[in-house]
Amino acid sequence: MNLVVLAADVDGVALKTVAKLTGTREIEQITPRSFRLLGASPHAALEETCADGGLDYAWLPEDRRLRDFGLFVTDMDSTLIDIECIDEIADMQGLKPQVAAITEAAMRGEIDFRESLVRRVALLAGLPEAALQAVYDQRLQLNAGAERLLQGLKRAGVHTVL
Repeated sequence: MNLVVLAADVDGVALKTVAKLTGTREIEQITPRSFRLLGASPHAALEETCADGGLDYAWLPEDRRLRDFGLFVTDMDSTLIDIECIDEIADMQGLKPQVAAITEAAMRGEIDFRESLVRRVALLAGLPEAALQAVYDQRLQLNAGAERLLQGLKRAGVHTVL
């Protein structure tokens, strides 16, 4: 098994501590923020050590490659892109407080997701298409690494569902 370790800002000392703890034979850099620890073995203190070092981790079979997958499914808002579309549309129409109140009620469990969506969309009834285009043009951006991810998936022949 290989251990993949990543963080927004990988601390070299934390990475080496994890490598030593797991008996890693080699550290291979995948991206500036991710590393593959070859030949690593599970250790009871791994979760705590990674948490202390601000590292996320995952175990992957040594022969697992991106091309082995056929489908990538992802959420869009605040996952692939850096905004919540309905909030931004509401904001541009002066309705963000009302939409936010409905969202918060759903987060507190007072109403279910379906009802919250129906209520939020109802507030935007009659909205001109130009308002959607304005959000797209002025506020929507892919999150860091999203374009590279999508290009890599395409090269590997993996279908993406958004």
